[in-house]
Amino acid sequence: MKKLLLAGLFTFSLVGCATTPDQPQDTMQETIRYSSSPCFGTCPIYSVEVSPSGAVHFDGKQYTKVIGTQELTVDPSVYKKLQQELKTYRPETGANVKTTGCVQTATDQPSAYFWWKRPDGSVTRLSHYQGCISPANAELNKLIEKLPTLIGIEDLVR
Repeated sequence: MKKLLLAGLFTFSLVGCATTPDQPQDTMQETIRYSSSPCFGTCPIYSVEVSPSGAVHFDGKQYTKVIGTQELTVDPSVYKKLQQELKTYRPETGANVKTTGCVQTATDQPSAYFWWKRPDGSVTRLSHYQGCISPANAELNKLIEKLPTLIGIEDLVR
């Protein structure tokens, strides 16, 4: 009986030591993409994609300092800061949402498009017309203005 009890305890102690390989943190998080649209004027038109690892893919289309693609690496904390800043505006996973609630509307303003892509391929989208004026949208517009600095691409945009 003692031998059976000892064998059982030994078996359970080995189970406690078993480990499973950890998945890399990058595969557990979403890639965040932001792009801007044309306006009536010289608004910068570009897209930028930031991965959890800090890889940044910039594509300047028009009215940016750099036209074409640039690959950058930033500290992963930049991704976390971006994720945190956008948390309030991120729709439910898989949703495709357009901001609404305009108190006033200004014409000829650019639109901003955000998407969050998970490792499994599911995408969450938010489109925002920057001329849709309301208190909540004004806060999002302020965030959009500071995105190039936050991400570290201000020298490519302006």
